[in-house]
Amino acid sequence: MSGSHQADARDAINVETLSDDVLHALGHSWFFDPQTIQVIVYGTKVTLNGTVRSERERKMAAAAAWAEDGVTDVQNHLIVT
Repeated sequence: MSGSHQADARDAINVETLSDDVLHALGHSWFFDPQTIQVIVYGTKVTLNGTVRSERERKMAAAAAWAEDGVTDVQNHLIVT
């Protein structure tokens, strides 16, 4: 039973930091202005909201989110302006 509890605690920490990890990855890219992208995490699912300058940037933002450990789904709601 204690093993199960430890796994739950580890998962909670990963979920807490997942949003920061995705924002960090986006912020290190030359392609994005992280201030125009909002990252919402629910469990291991990531939703991207905001604006980007091209379809390529939109796809690259989703790829950056998918690249983070623990992400199981990405909803890309970014709008090209």
